[in-house]
Amino acid sequence: MSVYTYRRGSIFWALTLIGVGGIFLWQNFNPTIHPWQLIAKFWPILIIFWGLSKLIDYIQAQAHPETTPPPLFSGSEVVLLILLLIMGTLVSKVILHPWQDWGWHINNNDDFSNIFLNSYTYTQTLSQKVHGTPHLVLADQRGDVEIRGADQSTIEVMAKESIRAEDESAAKKLSDDLKLGVEEEAGHYVLHSNRRSLGDDGGRITIDLNLSVPKTAVCEIDSQSGDIAVDGLNGDQIVATHKGDVRTTNIQGLVKIHKFGGSTAVRGLKGSLELDGRGDDIEVADVSDTVTVHGEFSGALQFRNVAQTLRYESLRTDMTAQKLSGRLSMEVGSLEVTGIDGPMEVTTRQKDITVGEFKHSLHITDSDGQISLQTSTPPTHDIQVESKNGAVELSLPANSNFQIDAHSRHGEVDCDFSGPALKVAKEGDTPYISGSYGKGGPMIHVNTDYGAIRILRNGSHPSTAPERAEPSGKAQTTWNHHARPYTPVAHVRRPRNAAS
Repeated sequence: MSVYTYRRGSIFWALTLIGVGGIFLWQNFNPTIHPWQLIAKFWPILIIFWGLSKLIDYIQAQAHPETTPPPLFSGSEVVLLILLLIMGTLVSKVILHPWQDWGWHINNNDDFSNIFLNSYTYTQTLSQKVHGTPHLVLADQRGDVEIRGADQSTIEVMAKESIRAEDESAAKKLSDDLKLGVEEEAGHYVLHSNRRSLGDDGGRITIDLNLSVPKTAVCEIDSQSGDIAVDGLNGDQIVATHKGDVRTTNIQGLVKIHKFGGSTAVRGLKGSLELDGRGDDIEVADVSDTVTVHGEFSGALQFRNVAQTLRYESLRTDMTAQKLSGRLSMEVGSLEVTGIDGPMEVTTRQKDITVGEFKHSLHITDSDGQISLQTSTPPTHDIQVESKNGAVELSLPANSNFQIDAHSRHGEVDCDFSGPALKVAKEGDTPYISGSYGKGGPMIHVNTDYGAIRILRNGSHPSTAPERAEPSGKAQTTWNHHARPYTPVAHVRRPRNAAS
């Protein structure tokens, strides 16, 4: 009787080592490849192929009944599988997600056991006469807050109590024991409650507040959880929230927001905005003064019509933009601007950048991404672009005047403009465009290590987005010409669950 032995596991792990080694070798020839990002994203494939190899082993063993089939998993393989799951999850967390968004924040108020209790709702109202310019303080809030400005001299509060308890009688007792009040302290009006003294550190009670206050009120809100909305006030507003969305509309004054999560929306602000911390989506529109954002925000960021300076600073991106008359949107893998009247400076990495209809100076540094710049106004200020890896495309009006110094190491150059003082060298290790066009004008500096450079003349011929150049040897970028209008560099969408 023949003895059949078959073991595929050793072959599987050998192929795994070959595959991983191939990925890192690929990076040596193409710096655009990020091996750890590929491993962090696709590591579950190892488990899938491991399972397939086990299935093939089983089928092969069934075809040879004279042998005893091996166990599905040995003890050491079970331990290895658990370690692989743990390490794969950890690598994905570290590589694909910023640490601020891991969601390990623990809120003691959200007692897990309370989800098994019944919920009961009660309401109460109160009113407090105020004078002068009232300063309203809401501290340790747990629940949604909505504040509206009105022509009145009182603070009016409607409170909706959501109480979790074993039965209605226990909930009614908690509601009766819950006390709310507005008291004047050191020139401030403070909304007090005894929620935390009513057992479980107040974890069974959520209070949603709807307030009507004088339009001149200055509000200071500190919320543990719940959404916050402020509308129609003429004083400075300060908001701090640990968990929840924030929305302000039609405010005159300074708005300061400190966040640990959730989205932010600010519209119709006659004043300045200061936003810091971390969170998700941001929408800012129609601000008469400056906007400053500092922190890690992982969602879609939208800015429109910022009259003065827009300042954004995160671990990945440092940006200053003046007089944004149009729209700026940013996600983890892209930055798009349409309509900016003042200077703009951006230092970032791994973003595709598109800037349209700029009227002032540009200074852009991007370590890995396509860059497309276009304007219908002849440039009057310097343009400087530095790219480590990515194509650069600049489209200018035909009547432009400029000086240029553009170099593409390991790439290609192309220029629609021509003249006796303009030299375009397409051969050699470092193709370049140098000299001047027209009557001199502002200086254009463009440098890229692995990517092509193209200087377009508006309306000269239609074009499509350039392909990224290969780093080994001369770039293989091909310029495609089709009968359709100019389109900017195409963007590669990256996952939204990472900071911008």
